[in-house]
Amino acid sequence: MENNELIYGLPPFIPPKAKVLVLGSMPSVASLKEGFYYMHKQNRFFKIIEILCGYKLDTIELRKKALNELNIALYDVIEACEREGSLDAKIKHIVPSDIKNLLNYHQSIKRVITNGALSKKLFLKYSSGVNIEVVHLPSTSPANAVFNLDRLSSLYIKALTEF
Repeated sequence: MENNELIYGLPPFIPPKAKVLVLGSMPSVASLKEGFYYMHKQNRFFKIIEILCGYKLDTIELRKKALNELNIALYDVIEACEREGSLDAKIKHIVPSDIKNLLNYHQSIKRVITNGALSKKLFLKYSSGVNIEVVHLPSTSPANAVFNLDRLSSLYIKALTEF
């Protein structure tokens, strides 16, 4: 079934003292519906943030509070695209986000983390020449069954905290 309708991602979430920007590809259907990042129940991103902050993140407000405390910004490499469902493999006709401009505006950000293979590929394609440290990590999506929570959390915690 062809949809041919562009879907738009979410605005960037940038705490005032953000030090790290985590870039996904495009928000899931659940995230778009809820209006915030990583809202699919099985995505492991906020499980990792819970380990870092030490408390349960069961509301969007608590998630935003933890991200503010940890100085973690969230955005996506895709501003808009065509996609059926939530899988990256279904993404077509990409309109890239202007990551370079975002980083120029938010100069407190010292590191970018790409969350998953498509995020890495598109960041390298559309944001080459960005003068900032970039760490490419595996996806926290439930579709990435190769990495369990322990493996993911050790990689993400190091990238989110060790400068």
